[in-house]
Amino acid sequence: MEQVSKKNHINSIVDFPEEITEEGVKIYGETSYENQMAVLSHYLHNLDSESNEMSREDILVAINFFLTRKKKIQNVSEEDINMAAEHPTQFGLFDDFFKVPFPSPEKPKFTFIDLFAGIGGFRIALQNLGGKCVYSSEFDAKAQETYLANFGEMPFGDITKQSTKNFIPKDFDILCGGFPCQAFSLAGKRLGFADETRGTLFFEIEAILRQHKPKAFFLENVKGLAIHNKGNTLKTILKHLDDSGYDVVPPQILNAMDYGVPQHRERIYIIGFGFGNQY
Repeated sequence: MEQVSKKNHINSIVDFPEEITEEGVKIYGETSYENQMAVLSHYLHNLDSESNEMSREDILVAINFFLTRKKKIQNVSEEDINMAAEHPTQFGLFDDFFKVPFPSPEKPKFTFIDLFAGIGGFRIALQNLGGKCVYSSEFDAKAQETYLANFGEMPFGDITKQSTKNFIPKDFDILCGGFPCQAFSLAGKRLGFADETRGTLFFEIEAILRQHKPKAFFLENVKGLAIHNKGNTLKTILKHLDDSGYDVVPPQILNAMDYGVPQHRERIYIIGFGFGNQY
């Protein structure tokens, strides 16, 4: 493979949206830089994992994209791409994905997926407990870049798209996520489920729980969720979780300042266990 040096390196995913909405939200599709980096980084971080169920076609396309556009390597042959896929750690092409501040534990005790991942708060906590993240998803472009810098893994984008859900592994132990809170926040319009873009994203979590049946879930939101619509919104969420086959621990509102964090930050936490698990 012949490598060439160019000044116009692709450094930021925010430069390559496939669509920009009227509100200025940048949308990235299946062929975007963001998605190809997500496919490649998830593949690399799960080489030895039973949860690595990506199709070879997706992997080869992502590697070809990375070598030609990110690494600026010309004349990449099919043999080169196959060699990189079969022996990804031997050529030093992907080392940057592993030189990160917060690597996964070498001998994980459990697996989890990180939805509405932000910059990785949930992931740091669960990794510290011995967990290995096998899938991540985050909509915001800047948060995705930070997450990549922190963990060497680019989160997949819009979780409402089936093409994004298709990369969720069949089996994992825990689903975690801080689903969007603006629709329930005391500081916002408090539209709740009437906010079609953010208030209904809880139901994406429900659908994933029903399909993949993880052993547990761990969700977070603003404390305003507890009193939104006179408490009926939370009751609806808890009923859907119960109907999905989970025993839900009574939700609690906790303040970060009570746990050594120099910030007054109250959040509601919802935890549930199912399918033969006890808490």
